[in-house]
Amino acid sequence: MSFKVSKTLPQLRNRTIEAWRRWFVAASGALTVVALVFLSACAGGVNTSPSVSLVTLSPDNVDFGAWRTGATSTPQNVTVTNSSEATLTLQGIKVGGNNAGGYTVISDNCGSTLPAGSSCVVTVTFSPSAANSFSASLTIAANASNSPQSVGLSGSGFSTNGPSHGMFILDPPTNDGNCAGMPSACYSRHLVPTLICTGNNTPVGYNCTRAGAGEPYVKGATFYVPWDLVSSSDGSYDFTIPDNRAKPWIDSGKLVAYDFVPTSQGSSNNVTPSWYLTPVNISTVSQTGGIIQLQTSADMVFFPGGVSAAAGLEIQVKSTATALDGNGTSANPGIWVVCDHHTPGCQDPTARKIFATGPGGNTVPVNRGKVGNPVYGTANCGSGTLPVEWRPNFIRAWQTFMRKAVAHYASNNSVAYLRFGLGIGGENIPNHGTSVAACQNEMAIYGFGTAAAPWPDPSTTQWPQVASTWIAYLNTMFRYQQSLNSPKMIATTLSPIETSGGDTTTPDATAANAVAGGMGIGNQGLQKNDPTNFAAGQSCFGGNWCANFVKYQGQVPLELQTLNYSDPTDASIVGSLTNTLPFATSLGAQILELYVEDWLCTYDSSWSGNNTYSACSATGYPVVFSAAAAQIN
Repeated sequence: MSFKVSKTLPQLRNRTIEAWRRWFVAASGALTVVALVFLSACAGGVNTSPSVSLVTLSPDNVDFGAWRTGATSTPQNVTVTNSSEATLTLQGIKVGGNNAGGYTVISDNCGSTLPAGSSCVVTVTFSPSAANSFSASLTIAANASNSPQSVGLSGSGFSTNGPSHGMFILDPPTNDGNCAGMPSACYSRHLVPTLICTGNNTPVGYNCTRAGAGEPYVKGATFYVPWDLVSSSDGSYDFTIPDNRAKPWIDSGKLVAYDFVPTSQGSSNNVTPSWYLTPVNISTVSQTGGIIQLQTSADMVFFPGGVSAAAGLEIQVKSTATALDGNGTSANPGIWVVCDHHTPGCQDPTARKIFATGPGGNTVPVNRGKVGNPVYGTANCGSGTLPVEWRPNFIRAWQTFMRKAVAHYASNNSVAYLRFGLGIGGENIPNHGTSVAACQNEMAIYGFGTAAAPWPDPSTTQWPQVASTWIAYLNTMFRYQQSLNSPKMIATTLSPIETSGGDTTTPDATAANAVAGGMGIGNQGLQKNDPTNFAAGQSCFGGNWCANFVKYQGQVPLELQTLNYSDPTDASIVGSLTNTLPFATSLGAQILELYVEDWLCTYDSSWSGNNTYSACSATGYPVVFSAAAAQIN
């Protein structure tokens, strides 16, 4: 630190000394002698000319980010510069402060002297011993007037319950018949020898000759599990297919995780089971005094939990050409509540006869139409026919599925974590058409928010009128997941309602509610603009995950997946992992789910798919993979 002393300081100093001298003389002669000696020494120590900073350190502070407890960070450099015109003698380099034990000087090229105008480098690593924040300082002492000089050191440690951390391969093929979009024999010739083989003839049955080049770095595999793959009919749950897909990885000593998907991610929905989506033909339906009596020509198998438990659930009536179809408003969307003998005028539901209540008066009997679970979006929302996720029938059906999945995998020590999509795909977005006015209108009919289309901008105070229903629905599902007391970590995705807008309200509320329940949070949209946007104080793509990772790191596991397979040339929207992986781990990501293409272009020397081994090697993929694995595996 430099001091500038004004030219009036000598006079002020002399007057101050004289005043103190007179006071002490009056008090005691003995004290006068002591005081005069002390004050003379202090006066002589004041520098009346400006000092010059002879040694400088850069940067001012070093932030190592978040690292798993016991792991050692990527080394960081501090540059020491002699800014004077004379040789500097270095007298010491040390780490100090309350958390000094978390940092280590691993090297320096400074020597004992530093010539005028030259620089040297001190290299430091961080290794947290606990899930906590660690602050310290690196101090350089020299024969400089401004010595010693220090830079701040900061970092944090995180721990996880169980195996909820590491680098995972995303939904890998399980045989050579799953190689669409990839080189032929992608499984037997590429994936197995590169990632599953752990040594000669191990694991048994995979013709391994040696450990795969990528095997030390892949913690396990994350598999998508469509709803209809497990529940082909209401009440049946068979996890044989996802279990078989995971077997090669478990045999090789790896972990597995599951992302359960209730609806498709694309333009059509082929994931929600047909038993849930398919309505039944009505043989006769009428309404008297607000009580609907409805009979069908086939059993009503669409009710979650069966027709005997249908009371309190809803039915959607269509194509009767009566008021029972609704009038296209939220007041009467053609959705009715099933009743039983507890409601006057109703009887208990049976396989082909139910009673229901709702708005309306009298409707003469008709012999046409269909009845089923409430659905929407076929024409307007770009995702095919979808369950109305925020209404009771889907909530009950998906909660039952979650309970079955948690129970099935509870005792499997090879399962690292579970994630349940609550919207389309494995994410928490309602559908692909939320920015389209026609879809917004349809959603409003079925009780999504109170705002009329077109919706207000997410940055306005009117946005809660849109988001409140969805946030409440997500929170209902989080509380249910919490009630399951799963021994496996359950994670959820931070998603906006409108992917193209600036909706941070929804992902921020999602994060807060999930963390309150001890759930992991994550995002499936890591892409190349995220580091730039975050540095500029803007939201990261698809769910404001950057800000929420910073806010909640160390509290719950943080999961991150790239938007798609990467591009080592950095030309696509996903960009190069050389840039995005270090950024992800610097914000505390503990689980990385990376595409098959990226794993194989990094470690399989014969790989030539959408990415090539030569391109990924040339841009440093092996280095960033190794660094990320060292940090979080």
